[in-house]
Amino acid sequence: MSIFSKFTDVALEKRLKDLNDETTESENMLDVMIPYADLMTLLLVFFVFFYVMSDFEKNKRIVEQNQQIVEQNQKLVELAMLDSLLDLNEQVITIPCEVLFNTNEALLKWESLSALSQVAKIIKGKIGDEPGWQIRVEGHTDNVPIISGDFASNWELSTTRALSVVKFFMDNYFFPPEQMQAMGYGEFKPLVPNDSTENRKKNRRVEIRLSKRFSKN
Repeated sequence: MSIFSKFTDVALEKRLKDLNDETTESENMLDVMIPYADLMTLLLVFFVFFYVMSDFEKNKRIVEQNQQIVEQNQKLVELAMLDSLLDLNEQVITIPCEVLFNTNEALLKWESLSALSQVAKIIKGKIGDEPGWQIRVEGHTDNVPIISGDFASNWELSTTRALSVVKFFMDNYFFPPEQMQAMGYGEFKPLVPNDSTENRKKNRRVEIRLSKRFSKN
């Protein structure tokens, strides 16, 4: 055997060994890549799952909030129709402040505006175009001192709340300005004693009083 032949055999054996090593390395790499690909797929599945669940929870919260708003508005309309007292020629509609305002605030909640419009329509249905009817909106609070820097006392808060309702009626052309009045009584005309949380809640209210002035003729 010539030196050339031996050299060729050695080179061939080396090449075969290199090919075998490359094949083994490729197989090992493939063994690693397959689980890695499975892991990436699994992570993607989990990501999609959690995204869907997050979106579901978000939509669920929105539906619950909307349901609460609907129930609140229904409660306000029911109050206007049912929680009324007829006293001679005066009718009183009582609305809890929590329905209309946030704590220590006098700006009407946006979710209460639709129901308050329904209340105005109910009032218009009651008094019609008869002359002599007056609409007096009264604000009332409990006896807990106010901690808001916007108002010096409960008296100012109750008056501003009454004015907010009057302005809403006026700005939306439900009633003319000369037919309405805004008054605040603070904690000084409670329905019940301010001796419990439940009683204080009852005293925080807005009253819409409908009174008719009869002509002397």
